[in-house]
Parts: sequence; C-alpha cells; structure tokens
Amino acid sequence: MLIRVARTAAAVLEHRFQVGETAVEVDPSTSVTVALVDANGVPVTSGAATAEGNAYSFPLPPQAQLTELTATWTGTIDGNAVVEVDQVEIVGAHYWSIAEARASDATLANAQKYPAADLLATRVEVEQECERICGRAFVPRYRRAVLDGTGTTELLLPDPDVRRIRAVRLAPRVDRPFVALTEAQLAALVERGDRVLRRVDGSVWTEGYANVVVEYEHGMNAPPTDLLRATKQRLRHRLNMQMSAIPDRAVSYSTEGGATYRLSTPDAYSTGIPDIDAVYSGWSLRPSSDGNGQSGPASRSLNFDPQRHSLFHGGER
Repeated sequence: MLIRVARTAAAVLEHRFQVGETAVEVDPSTSVTVALVDANGVPVTSGAATAEGNAYSFPLPPQAQLTELTATWTGTIDGNAVVEVDQVEIVGAHYWSIAEARASDATLANAQKYPAADLLATRVEVEQECERICGRAFVPRYRRAVLDGTGTTELLLPDPDVRRIRAVRLAPRVDRPFVALTEAQLAALVERGDRVLRRVDGSVWTEGYANVVVEYEHGMNAPPTDLLRATKQRLRHRLNMQMSAIPDRAVSYSTEGGATYRLSTPDAYSTGIPDIDAVYSGWSLRPSSDGNGQSGPASRSLNFDPQRHSLFHGGER
C-alpha cells in the first residue's frame, strides 16, 4: 500500500492485518510495532502501534525532506508472527485537498457514500496515472535512482523537471563500496532541463552496472489550473466507475432510438475520456500519435568512441 504525506505535515499511519480474505479484528492486547526506514535503509522512527478503531495506528512526525519511507508492521496475529510493509512517500504537496475534491461535485459531499479513505486512495491512483501518462511530476517529488555508469561525463536521469541533486554515490563496480561525492563535486553537476546530468569538473561517471546512486528532487511547483480540473474530473469518474450501465468491455453502445455511439477506450497513455486526455496531452512530455505533447530525450547522447567496450576500456572489471 502506498501512502502519500505532504512534507512538514504530521500524519497518522494506519494498517489492517489480513489472514487470507478476512481482516483480523483489532485487539488492544496484541503488541504491534512499527519501524520506518528511508530509501537508503537508514532508520527514521519506530515504536509501538496503537489499536484504534478498526486498525492499528502510528503517528508519523513531520518530515522536513522529500523522501520515500518503508513502514514495517510486526505483530503476532491469529497466533502467527506476521510482518507486513507499507510504502510512505513524503511529497511536496498534493494536487488538491479532500475538501477541494468534495467541493468539486455536490455528490462527493456525502461522506457516507464517499468516505475520506476512499477519496485518499483514489487521489493517489489519479496522481500516479496522470504522471505515468504525462511522463512527469506536477508537484515536488523525491527519487533514488540506481543507474549504470556510462564511462562519460553524461548520465541520463529517469525524470524531467529536476529541481536539485541531493546526493550521489559511486562505486568502481556493483560489488565494491560506494563513495559519496563531495559538496564541491556535487556543485560541479549540471542538469539543464534535458534529464542529462553532466559532470563539468573533468571527471566521468565510472563505467559499470548499477554502480551509481543518485538522489534528487523533481517535479513542478504545482499543477497547472486546467490539469487540476481534469484530475478532479478523473477522480469523480474513478469513484463512480462501478455505477456505469455500460459494460466494461464495450467499445460502442446503441440507444433505444437506434442511434449508435462509439466509445473512446483507454490505453497505456490515455484515460479514454477525451476532455481529460486533451489536457494530459497538452502537458505530457511523451510524444503522441497525433503529434501533440512535448518531447524528451529517449536516451543519453551516442558515443562514437571506437575504443568503447574494447578489451582494455573501462578499467577494473
């Protein structure tokens, strides 16, 4: 399960254990502990969870940095030692608050029909889908990327809209110790909007497999206004998908009057809803079949060095 928490905001993490298809009843006498570590495995906080309502809960202190945390819940459930894991992402912001989502449509004001937990989970779905389709983040996010050293001054990052490089570690090869770049070396890294991270201090990215770890922040400051509207519309659609009278696999439908309508269908990079897809396409960095959207580099620059990958190239193996 992925939970997104805004930076500097206090949060209460909740977890329900399940045995098979059955949710285990919360028992105040059951001891459940929680341990959170960051993306590098460094401990962040830990302690005992509280049996509260229908779940075990744990207060997460406000986090000053964008990061990705792993929350490990441990307890003896139904007589068995159980360990379960949740992912917690600390983000720069959400696209919109739950109150703003409810205000976008009068029907969403019904908290019994649309509980806050459903809106929170669906907001994560909508944000993830939007960013997958567009190929970029619309609020500040953190990434820890493990990359292959190129043997050149250039390294291609997975994300556009890079805001800052926080840390870099290099190893001669994957099974050797990593060494962190110094502040001076970090200052000599340049990324100019093309996802290519360049070293301008005369050094290169040591060639190897999975031997470069880059931690950075990326994304826009805030979503554009039209994208906010489109993602709220997508939220309403996803919350009400099961209420549609049209079968899931239909590509057309006919009215009682005999008129036939062809339906737009979703694919890997579209929702199937024209109004939403038009907005997403306008902000997307993925080339589209109709020529809309912006383009980004598919890979790093080609290197025509005839010695590359030769027997003596690349140093230690």
